[in-house]
Order: sequence, then C-alpha cells, then structure tokens
Amino acid sequence: MATALRGLKREGVALTAIVSLADDGGSSGILREQLGIPPVGDLRNCLIALADAESTAGALLQHRLPAEYGATRGHPVGNLLLAAAIAEEEGDLERGIERVHRILHVRGRVIPATSEALRLRGRTRGGVSVIGQAALARTRGIASVSLDVGTIKATASALDAIRDADLLVLGPGSLYTSLIPHLLVPEIREALARRRAPLIWVANVDEQEGETEGMDLDAHLDALVEHGAANLIDLVLASSVARRGSGEVGVPLQPRFTRSASASGVPRPPIEVRAIASRLRPHLHDPVLLAQALVRSRPLQKMVRS
Repeated sequence: MATALRGLKREGVALTAIVSLADDGGSSGILREQLGIPPVGDLRNCLIALADAESTAGALLQHRLPAEYGATRGHPVGNLLLAAAIAEEEGDLERGIERVHRILHVRGRVIPATSEALRLRGRTRGGVSVIGQAALARTRGIASVSLDVGTIKATASALDAIRDADLLVLGPGSLYTSLIPHLLVPEIREALARRRAPLIWVANVDEQEGETEGMDLDAHLDALVEHGAANLIDLVLASSVARRGSGEVGVPLQPRFTRSASASGVPRPPIEVRAIASRLRPHLHDPVLLAQALVRSRPLQKMVRS
C-alpha cells in the first residue's frame, strides 16, 4: 500500500489509506504483546509514504534501534513514535495516528480499518491449522483464512472513507495477510457492496514465497471471491512481465486469466495490463508508474467523463 500511496500523492488527489491491523510479527508483534496496542508497522509505512518530507522522515522513522538481548532486530523509531502517541492519547489509536499526522505533515489520511487488532486463523489444503499473520505469511497451500475471535467492528472513519471515495484500490499487498483481512470484517464488506465508486484490485507483480507460492492470477482472484469479494472488483490492474536477469529471484504472476469464471460461477472482471513493475526491483511495483495507471484506468476515466 505504501508503494501506491508514494506515487499517488504526486497526482494531486485526496488520499485515504485504510490499514488492516492483522500484523503480529517483528517489532509490531512485540509492541502488540508488551503494550497491548494494535500493530503499528503498516501504519508507520503509510504515514512515511505520505509525509511531506518523505526522504527525511523515512530515514529517521525507519531507523532501527539496537536490538535488545535475545532479539534479532530492534524497534524502528517510527513504531516507538506511534506507540508514544497512542499512549499520550490515553490508548486511543485514531487520535494517536492523528498526532503523528501533524508531526509529519502527512498529505492525506491514514486510518485503521478496525477498532482493534485482528488475529488470523488459516487452514491449509492439507487440513493444517495455522494461527497468526506471521505464520500464515510463511505457509504454502492456504485454503482459507478467518478471524480467530468473533465479529470485529470497523472504524467509522473507514466506513465513511469507503462511502465517500471516487476510486477504491485494493492492494498491492500480501493476499491472505493484508488484503483478505479487510474482507473478513462484515461492516467493511457490506460498505464495499454499497459503494458508489469503482474498485480496482492491483495484482502483485510476483508470487509471494510461502503465502501465494504456486498460485496463478486465477487462484489469487478465486481466493478473494471465496473470502467475500464476489462481484466487488470492477477491474484488475496487472503488471506486464518484463525480461529479467539471471540473478533476479521471484516467479512473475502472469497477467492473464485461464478461466472465464470462478469455481462458484462468478465471472472474471476486466483486466488491464500495464508496465508498472520497477526496473530496479522487478518483483515490486514502481510507485510512479502504478499511480499513473490507476488515475488513467478505465473506471476512473469513465467516472470523470460522466
């Protein structure tokens, strides 16, 4: 998401990033357990991407302090800043984020999708149960993902943003641990069903080791449909596959569907293929090229003309 925001802020559009709170690994997981706060790592990345002086803010807030004894990596300064802001706001996550907004002069808004952190539970095609985002990210052959607790409430600000948007963008991001968690929240799923704006799913450039290893574009979309995205996606934005050097890793996600509908009979949405991969890091999107493709996409241009 930070990659898309980094490019879109140059396009002169009003931006709102709705961030899932499912992360339970690394620094975010430690602070989540020790301080009882939602995970802040993805919030940090989006805040930095939208910061007015991103290069300066990023260098400082992504800096990791020396690790404590027994830990492999220390906390990024940005995570500690968010933790401090939340504490100063008496545990109110949204007010804490707003405080950091003001410090960084953020161009846009970064808001949490839910009022509390999510705990994910997955099941593999072999019937193995996997608990937690960090563990799922390393798991191949995921069949389904659900919330480990009952219904989680969406934030009012997230629902308002979905209702008022002119364009909704899902992704890019990890399929099961970043995108699907939004669809597991009933209020968000219902808000998307009532949306007035077109929704574009930005497919990843490559398969993701572990989580989506061996999955083609059909399998990615089928997973979204099976977790609540049936008839929600108006357009798929996919990256064309560029020639790669012998030392480059990653299996490119071929930008085409091999089936006209999902197993449940949901038709495939239209697909736009654009050269939006980074030339320096071809397994990732280029922020500028991705942003240009989004603002020039068919659904948004159709809305502008009407």
